Amino acid sequence: MSLSRRDFLKLGGLTAVAAGTAGCSAIGRELAQGELPAELSLPAPDTTGNDPILRLLNRAGYGPRPGDLARARQMGAAAWLEEQLNPEGIKDTAADLLARNLTLYQMDATQLIEQDRKDATLELVGSTIFRALYSHRQLYEAMVEFWSDHFNIYLRKNRMMPLAKILDDRDVIRPHALGKFRDLLGASAKSQAMLLYLDNARNTKEHPNENHARELMELHTLGVDAGYTQADVQEAARILTGWTIRRNGRQAGQTVFQAEAHDFGEKMVLGQTFTGKGEAELDDLLEMLATHPATAQRIAFKLARRFVADEPPEGLVQRVAQTFTETDGDIKGMLRVIFLSEAFAGAPPKLKRPYTYLISALRALNTDLSLSRNRAIGRWLERLGQLPFHWPPPDGYPDVAPAWATNLLPRWNFALALLHNELPGATPPLEKIVAAGKAQTTSNTLQLFAGLVYGRALTPAEEALFTNYTGSGPLDDPETQLRLKDSVALMLASPAFQWT
Repeated sequence: MSLSRRDFLKLGGLTAVAAGTAGCSAIGRELAQGELPAELSLPAPDTTGNDPILRLLNRAGYGPRPGDLARARQMGAAAWLEEQLNPEGIKDTAADLLARNLTLYQMDATQLIEQDRKDATLELVGSTIFRALYSHRQLYEAMVEFWSDHFNIYLRKNRMMPLAKILDDRDVIRPHALGKFRDLLGASAKSQAMLLYLDNARNTKEHPNENHARELMELHTLGVDAGYTQADVQEAARILTGWTIRRNGRQAGQTVFQAEAHDFGEKMVLGQTFTGKGEAELDDLLEMLATHPATAQRIAFKLARRFVADEPPEGLVQRVAQTFTETDGDIKGMLRVIFLSEAFAGAPPKLKRPYTYLISALRALNTDLSLSRNRAIGRWLERLGQLPFHWPPPDGYPDVAPAWATNLLPRWNFALALLHNELPGATPPLEKIVAAGKAQTTSNTLQLFAGLVYGRALTPAEEALFTNYTGSGPLDDPETQLRLKDSVALMLASPAFQWT
């Protein structure tokens, strides 16, 4: 039985089941595109149903680009992971050129606060997308996203936030994403963007504000069930009085401690007394919170949930928490435990969050993205539900499947738009991929793209379904090309690609 194109597109759900059970710089973009391998091999069948290398690339980053999976398999999981844990040693010319051409990221706080917030939003969101798409430092970018969620800041809180968040991204999240948790916590607590977002810039002894203190304990460190009280929150808020942002003068835009606004009285948080030491009290508080056993448990659980399973194994969480305690919160050490664990090797499929889904689809097809037209990508991320830095509550975008599973139709529409050149500024080089794979038939072409999307060959049942739709006409036939594009879009919309 032959299928019409309309019938085939209506079979999205059926095919999904068959497919799986569960401006920066034009130079930088050209360099990245030049990395498409000269030759691409047809994929081998997956006889195990569990490819640990593919899972590692999908979860410790944003999925493989053409050639990445073969290289990682040749290296082995442990070697690939160690390379990723030391991003400074990774040659990343395209991403470095992209970053170097950013304008606002090069400014200090005093210069930055004079800039246009719309320009700041475009540069911040655009550069975040570009780095995830083009960078070879995939685990680093994934951890930047993880900590950006953990220390969430909503970009539309007020007119200054996009400018302040550039400083937070540049000076807080990125320098400490693979470092020590205590250093990251300290930088975040004094971040201009965090002080604005959680209202601590207006926290004075005459008018105390508890927002920052509450989220510092509930979300950033201990967790809501750690046993602290409302009195602890109020006392911590007193410690945070006086930390604000200079509004004018030579220090305009910088975080400062105003002693005249600080409560120098004695405070007690979690049974520990803080005497009137002023500025140093905050560091003492952060040290206590960072070394508290509940913080180790919370960070361990969140890392395991992000990278292993929505409900991570308790044994793994305990091992990661122990590593946190023994290494003084070393992020690299915790990631080694997670990614080299049996729990990760045997982890159940995990639904990609919308941002990861979009980036991984672009990467799978080696898609070129124009910064000057990246607003189209931003609009798609809004439809999908995860535009970076646009989650209003302070808890960050959700990590679990139920939060995203009811909004899957936009993913299907995105895949169709991408394959049919309806996404301004995004151009997958389909003809170059076919040429590199030396595909001469529709069957070869389907298997070639299955290797890029699924990391494996199509099963006989999948191949029969797709070839029944595409037919076996010549590759230069317009109708055949149209149906092949439909087929690749359907691969990107299937559970085999979305659940990894």
